[in-house]
Amino acid sequence: MWKYIIRRLILIVPTVFLSGSLVFFMLRVLPGDIVSTLTSEGGATQESKEKLREELGLNDPMVVQYGRWIWGTVNGNLGYSHYQDRFVTQIVKDKIEATLTLAIFAMVFSLAIAFPMGIISAVRRGSWWDQGIRIFTALSLAVPSFWLGILLIIFASRAFNWSKPVVYTSFFSDPGSNMAQLFLPIIATGITSAAILSRLVRSMMLEVLREDYVRTARAKGLREFLVVMRHTIRNASIPVLTMAGYHFGAILSGVVVIENVFSIPGLGQQILVSIFARDYDMVVGIVVVLTVILAAWILVIDLLYSVVDPRIRYS
Repeated sequence: MWKYIIRRLILIVPTVFLSGSLVFFMLRVLPGDIVSTLTSEGGATQESKEKLREELGLNDPMVVQYGRWIWGTVNGNLGYSHYQDRFVTQIVKDKIEATLTLAIFAMVFSLAIAFPMGIISAVRRGSWWDQGIRIFTALSLAVPSFWLGILLIIFASRAFNWSKPVVYTSFFSDPGSNMAQLFLPIIATGITSAAILSRLVRSMMLEVLREDYVRTARAKGLREFLVVMRHTIRNASIPVLTMAGYHFGAILSGVVVIENVFSIPGLGQQILVSIFARDYDMVVGIVVVLTVILAAWILVIDLLYSVVDPRIRYS
């Protein structure tokens, strides 16, 4: 087990550098640079702009800039944001808590909704419960998360006189206030994943319910509740966990929009601002951090396989 974990942790390193390298070179294709942003209000001559580019190292060959980024990343330095005049690591530390809190609770919300809906839909196949859940999941898949977020804001403001908070409250300082602030963003972010996962739970449950050992358990006189809880859910959960690993990445990418809709000061909002500002170091640094988080999440999902199914062993 420990050898497997160590090997997977080592594989995170090339994954991070590959994703960071792709973003590094893709950003250089975009027109403009941080100097254009910093001097956008006018008054700067072409000579002063070129001098600033020289000071920031933007005139260096691409290979030199890439080598400088690799060396800094290896030493734990994700770069410097000239747009905000702060180190990237400091900005990431300030904003990562909001993004992780939103993403993790959105994933928990998705699973908490998906499993009950999928189980009920499979056990009551063909009933009104099944039809209603399938209609709900179809509507959830058709509605974009940002549009749902806007609808939730309008509904909450008119029905409950709710308004978006001006100051974000950390989960660790005040969990209650934090959940009150993130309640609607969590729904908007996780509802699509919940719909997809619930359909997967339904299909896997229907497949497992047709297995011989399930029929044997029923023939032995076990109640339907025990048959479902003991023999069906666990065996149907492996594909759902696999899909949950993928959807956590989708949720992380979705927070870019949701954080802007709900004014949450996280990495998603920050990366959008940095892209428009051509703040290269900031964008690459955020991508590297998100890649590490996603790789760690996939590792956790893989380790959960052995918890759900004891037959799975890592060596």
